[in-house]
Amino acid sequence: MRLAAAIAFALLPVIALTDRTVVVSDASIRVRCGGDRAQRQPLVVLEAGAGNGAETWAKVQPAIAEFARACAYDRPGLLRDAPARPPTPTPDAMVQTLDGVLKAAGEAPPYVLVGHSLGGMIVRLYATRFPERVAGMVLIDSSHEDQLRRFAELNGAQAASPPPATRVEAFDLPALSAALAAKSWRASIPLAVLTRAGDSGDASYRLWLELQNDLAARAPNASHAVAEGSGHYIQNDRPDLVIAAVRSVLPK
Repeated sequence: MRLAAAIAFALLPVIALTDRTVVVSDASIRVRCGGDRAQRQPLVVLEAGAGNGAETWAKVQPAIAEFARACAYDRPGLLRDAPARPPTPTPDAMVQTLDGVLKAAGEAPPYVLVGHSLGGMIVRLYATRFPERVAGMVLIDSSHEDQLRRFAELNGAQAASPPPATRVEAFDLPALSAALAAKSWRASIPLAVLTRAGDSGDASYRLWLELQNDLAARAPNASHAVAEGSGHYIQNDRPDLVIAAVRSVLPK
């Protein structure tokens, strides 16, 4: 099955992606889009994990663009292009940035939101603010609002260790966690959850899987799959699963 999926993926025609720059709150932001959007069909919005930009979707965005219009962007908190470390955005600011990017790019709702890692928190927070705009969601090994507390309980040393991505992106994980915990997202929309593979004998992985199961319980009839053979970056290790998950939550 893995070989057949890889061959099928390799044979997919390549859709050209177009980069443009939009300005949101005085920040110049790269937006990368491709694909056609049928009338009344959602836009697929790809929200990267911490420290990553639009390029993290390189193995899946062209294929998604074969059946839906898809857009990714670089959050302004990324440090790679900044001459100085920008201010750490608040959770509201991250939602406003996403909203501003979509408006500036002329991409109206509805949206299917696809979030990897930290991006999974951002898209869920967006969905709590604008539920009427969200038609479906895919969470890819998404961060969880309880993970800081739960992992600190499991291993106190982790509480003192900042996420490695804070070295390449300014973000406030405790504030994002608190904002999501204050209004836990639930909805009656199509939801697909993908989780990295791991060792079931490892307590940390069992806790991660428990948190992923909780996310999969946030919408009725949600699907949840463990991405065998994949690490945290499922969009790189198992792009076939991400593409299939996006297709599964789009209107039929």
